[in-house]
Parts: sequence; C-alpha cells; structure tokens
Amino acid sequence: MEVSVTYVDLIQLLVVLLGSLSLAVIFGKYLARMIIYEKRPLEKTLGRVENEFYKLIGIDKYQQMTWRQYFLALVVTNFIAACFLFGVLVFQDLLPLSPKSGLSLDLAFHTAASFVTNTDIQHYVGDKQLSIFSQMVGLTFMMFVAPATGISAAFAFIRGFIRKDFGLGNFYVDFIRVIITFLLPVAFVSAILLMVLGVPQTLESSITVQTLEGAPQTITMGPIASLESIKEFGSNGGGFFGSNSAHPFENPNGLSNIFEIILMLSIPFSFPIAYAHLLGKGRGVSILVVMITGFGILLIVGLLTQSGPAGLETRFGSFGSVLFNISSIATNTGAANSALIGMSPDAIISLLVAMFIQAIPGADGTGMMTMIVYVVLTLFIVGLMVGKTPEFMSMKINSRDIKLAVFVFLIHPAIILIPTVIAYTNGDAQQLLGSTTPMTFTQVLYEYTSSASNNGSDYLGASADTPFWNLSTALVVIVGRYVPLGLMLAIAGSFTIKDRKEVVEPIRTQGPVFTSVLLIMTFLLTVLTFFPFLIMGPFSI
Repeated sequence: MEVSVTYVDLIQLLVVLLGSLSLAVIFGKYLARMIIYEKRPLEKTLGRVENEFYKLIGIDKYQQMTWRQYFLALVVTNFIAACFLFGVLVFQDLLPLSPKSGLSLDLAFHTAASFVTNTDIQHYVGDKQLSIFSQMVGLTFMMFVAPATGISAAFAFIRGFIRKDFGLGNFYVDFIRVIITFLLPVAFVSAILLMVLGVPQTLESSITVQTLEGAPQTITMGPIASLESIKEFGSNGGGFFGSNSAHPFENPNGLSNIFEIILMLSIPFSFPIAYAHLLGKGRGVSILVVMITGFGILLIVGLLTQSGPAGLETRFGSFGSVLFNISSIATNTGAANSALIGMSPDAIISLLVAMFIQAIPGADGTGMMTMIVYVVLTLFIVGLMVGKTPEFMSMKINSRDIKLAVFVFLIHPAIILIPTVIAYTNGDAQQLLGSTTPMTFTQVLYEYTSSASNNGSDYLGASADTPFWNLSTALVVIVGRYVPLGLMLAIAGSFTIKDRKEVVEPIRTQGPVFTSVLLIMTFLLTVLTFFPFLIMGPFSI
C-alpha cells in the first residue's frame, strides 16, 4: 500500500531537520575548538576540572601520540571498561539496587562487547534480567565510554589532515574532555527535558498501581530518562526495556519521538560543520549535503510502501515510526520505536543500506571518518578515469592510503557475509528460525549487518541468547569496531607526514559536482557489494 504523507508529517520532518542542524551548528563549532585546542566557553573552569582528572590518572596532557599509540590507548581503555561491565553483569546478584541473577558468561561477554563498541545489540530483556545497578552504573557508564571513543578517534583522524609532523593528539585528553565537557552536560540537560516530556527517572525498581478493574499491577521502573538521553545522543541505542523506544516509558509521545530523533542526528551532523571550520567551508558543507541527501534518499525508499499497522505504535503511526527508525539506523544508534517485523520490505531495504554505508550520516565520529574514506576512494576512482594521480587537500594519495581505504571498505561485507554463511552451514540459523525463507534470511543477514555496523537493532532479541549467537555476534562487533578504527587512524597517520604542496585534485573536493559524484560513488560501491543479498532477502519478501 502506498504511503500518504500529510502536512503534519512534513512539519514533523522539517522540525527534525531544523532542530538537528541548529544543534549541529552549535556543537560543530565547539568540536572544532576541541580538535585544535582552541579556547572554549568557560575555558578556565573546564580546564581546572580536566586537569584534576589528568593528575588523578597520571596523564601528561601535552604528550602527542602517533596513530599506533593513539589506537593502543583507545583499545586498552575500552578493554578495561568492558571488563568492568562484564564483572557487573556476572555478579549483579551481589551488587545493590534490586539485585537479580547474574548473566551467563557468554551473554555477559556479548553484552560487554556490544556496549563498549557502541553497538548495544541486546540478547536480553533489560527490565526482566538486569538490576537497576547494572542499568545505571554498568550500561549507562558504557554509553558515555563508547561514543567518547568514536568522537576522540574522529578528532585524531581530522588532525591528520590539518597539521604536519605533530602527532594525532592524546587519546586520554580527548576522551576525558569529550565526556566531561560535551557528552555529560548535554545528556544531563536532555534527561531533564525527557522527564518533562514524561520519561520516568527513579531508583525504585517498580511501582504497584491499581488497574481499572481494581486489581493490583506491578510496573517496572528505574532511572530511564538518564539512560535514554545518552542512549540517543551517544548513538548507543540499547533500551532500558526489551521493547526499546517503542515502550511508553522510553518514548511517551510524539514530542519525545521528535526530540529523540534530533538527539540522534545532532552529533553526526556536527562533524561536517566542524570539518568546515577547520578545512574549508566548501568541503564541510559538501559532505554535509551528501549526508543529508543520502538520508533523504533512505527516507524516501522507506516510505515507498506503508509500514504496519501490525508491530507499530499507534502514537507514532507509519511516518513517525519510519522516520525514527531510519534516523536511528542511519546514525548507527540502533534504537527502534516499533518492531522491525512491522516495517515494510522497502523500509527494511533502507535500513540495511544505511548500515552497509555507515556514513549517511553514520555514528558519532566514526560516520565522518567513514565518509572521508569514501572521499579517498572517490578521488582514486576519478583519478583513474582522468588519468591523474589522486590528491586530497594538497597532499598526494599513495598506494598505501588506497590499500588501507579499500581494506576499510571490504572488511565490512566480509564480517557480515561470512558469519551469515556459517550460521546456515552449521544449522544454527535453521534451529532458531526454522526453514529458510526470504524473511528468515533477512533476519540473519540483518543480525550480522547490525553487529558489523556497530548498530544494535535486530529481529532476534532475547531469542538469540545462545552460545553460538552470543559469541559469533560478539566477535563481529569487536572486529567491526576496532579493525576499521585502526585502519582509519593509520590513514590519518600517513597524512600527518605528507608534504603540503599546491596540486590539482582530480576533482575539486567541494561544490555541486563533487557532492554529486561522492553521493553516487557511495551508493554505487555499496549496491555493487550487497545487491545480490538484498535480492535474496527483503526484495523477495
């Protein structure tokens, strides 16, 4: 059935775009200052707070790191954080605040790997299996660690293009500054606004009320607003409840739905603006236009046929559900305000393509990094067409840079398709889903695509709480996070030692021509890689 888009829907979309872009302008300028260590508002106060943390953990804030040192510091920090979360989940029955039985080792490993990599794919039901302590101290803490890691990596990546022989910065300094002076304040204010909109915030694990029939009913509660704010703002996506943002406590009404979409889009759209401040307005605006246009294409495809009504929340409707879910998946947040099973095949195709690309606009920090990889690949392909050596911002792109960019691109389909084949060859897919149909194939493909993209949305949910699915998807989220990050930091490290000379790029990296070519190349490379699997899956439903 065709979708009928109303004036109310268009106003909703306009509010989302204006709201997210307005925040992006503010955040983008602030991020640009952080990248090049310019003075920020309240610099003296912020500096004093940051310096205390540097002293506490023994950091020399003036020490610059090579890309290897930066990546090692990133991995070690994430490993320590993941071990902390693993311990909380396994031993939550010994911890305070409504303790529940500890998770199995494989489920705890999967959850720790998922949350530290900004994936947040859930093979558990949070309101049933996790304590308040695990949700608030374990998961919410990790929801700051994961996006701060991606944003810090993007800082280092961008620095590789703007300064020569100076290193990529200091991971620990970037990490602390991002959490304390950016994520934490915005998440705090957002949590208050969500409370105003009807999202609960309490340390009580439940409340007992009387139903209309006069019978008592126990309703699960908790610190939902604080988790929800950083869940959306930090591209996390893991919900307090099993039904995620479809639950009325996580997303009570149309206003909260719009506000949460704006939170999801604001940081990814901020990075092209920060890029524009640092490397030229034309370059940054061109990349922002590619991201917004690509997002628009995904939304149009998702709206070609009506979603639901089964599986959709009536308070959002088809348009509100599609807009939320495409915004969530396009930003690699992974939250969902409706069941995926209720989405139309066209909407599922749109969600999968968004995860295949990972850059329109992509997750906090890593989306921008991935888009620059597409820029490098585009310059290389265009250079081949015109018989010219590829250059980018007065720097030559050598064969090593191209190989690294190609590896970043190819690792993604490899860690999606190989595990999908293994799941079918050893019978685990059939055991969980029954006979192989386009729908069940789509569910398996989606599970590994979501894992590889560090996205987190999925069809399977708690039904995938088996050793095979927990371990296989955990390995995919780890590889999908750290291998591309390492390769992209290596690209940045390569550019820090290049000579800056006035050379002509094979195509000027700004303006409408570049914007069109980059957009076409991004979708074309993705479609050529994944089209056969889309035909086998959602196209055949």
